[in-house]
Amino acid sequence: MVGITQNRSVQDEKLIEAVFQTHWSPESRAQRDTAVYGATATNLIIDARPTVNAVANSAKGAGTENMDHYKDSRKVYLGIDHIHTMRESLAKVVEALRESETLLASINSTPDPATPLSVLDRSALRRSGWLRHIVAVLEGTALIVKNVHINSSHVLIHCSDGWDRTSQLSAMSQICLDPFYRTIRGFQILVEKDWVSFGHKFLDRCGHLSSEKFFLSTTTTAEPGSGAEAAQAFFTSVQNRFASQGHIKETSPIFHQFLEAVRQLQRQYPDRFEYNERFLRQLYYHLYSCQFGTFLFNSERERRVGDGPGPPPIETTVSVWDYFNSPQELALNTNNDYDPSLDDPKGRDMGVLIPNPKDVRFWNELYGRTDEEMNGKVPLPRGPEVVGPIEDARHSSVFLKKYITGVGKGVE
Repeated sequence: MVGITQNRSVQDEKLIEAVFQTHWSPESRAQRDTAVYGATATNLIIDARPTVNAVANSAKGAGTENMDHYKDSRKVYLGIDHIHTMRESLAKVVEALRESETLLASINSTPDPATPLSVLDRSALRRSGWLRHIVAVLEGTALIVKNVHINSSHVLIHCSDGWDRTSQLSAMSQICLDPFYRTIRGFQILVEKDWVSFGHKFLDRCGHLSSEKFFLSTTTTAEPGSGAEAAQAFFTSVQNRFASQGHIKETSPIFHQFLEAVRQLQRQYPDRFEYNERFLRQLYYHLYSCQFGTFLFNSERERRVGDGPGPPPIETTVSVWDYFNSPQELALNTNNDYDPSLDDPKGRDMGVLIPNPKDVRFWNELYGRTDEEMNGKVPLPRGPEVVGPIEDARHSSVFLKKYITGVGKGVE
């Protein structure tokens, strides 16, 4: 809440300073001239937003940290757009897919099964900007991983509210830094920790209950104390809650985007994940299936307490992980190429993965298409928005690069 008057929070400044100095030993903090391995001042405050958005929020009384008051650290803007841009971007992908299906259905002649006909407009897919947003998430992840792993320093991540882009970057970084989160159980714990318990608004972002057509008012009066009366009261409360359409603006494919980013990393390192592509695809399906209580609410409180006289949702719904941990699902979701020996701390990469933002492709299996149909025979051109590392503490704005593919070589 810096605002245009440059407000300060001394408590916040002191808290961050204390966290950022935890790699100093108590003795060396008393004698600052003593060299300590890993005590370089490369601590980062990651603001996931574009710089313009952060400045604009200052006019509303919010804003971003004034780095004059945060010691031994510097700030980086990652330029990841907000939830509305992500929603519109994915809508363009879906529209391109829908148009191809409509066009294919309108063709009278039956194509030769040996040469399947593809009418998907890959240019429309590129114009959606969806891959560019995935690139931005991977670039931010790479920056965080390098600062923690190589610089032995700290990273503070935030955006506007802290439950969307922040969870994406934090979870992706942990997957790269810790091999445990690349196991099936580890990934489940990561989702519970950084998404479910942290307060990602699954109900609003996924659009559960976001259409009034699913809820009908009964015209008859239910018998008092009956189950029908309870059901009628529930439907009425839902209708009252969603009387306006303003809640639809809160929908955004944030967790979907996280799964796509994980899929990119999984594709780049096919033998470093215990779970396979199907595991992520099934998780995406049950994100919207509403068969389990894991992704139905906005907060831990709503799951554990509820808002009615009856038992809380945590007692009346089933966890999605009970389903994924069944022997049948474990057999289907295990990656046969997984080699845990590659994550030896003494190995070549010490068990740490660094994503390659230049190797990004559409997750074709999720959309029911072939890889060549959605991506072509060669990787798609990279988008213009790529976040680079901070070379100078004076620079805090996002770095932009354009990659132009030449004949036989790449020109930066």
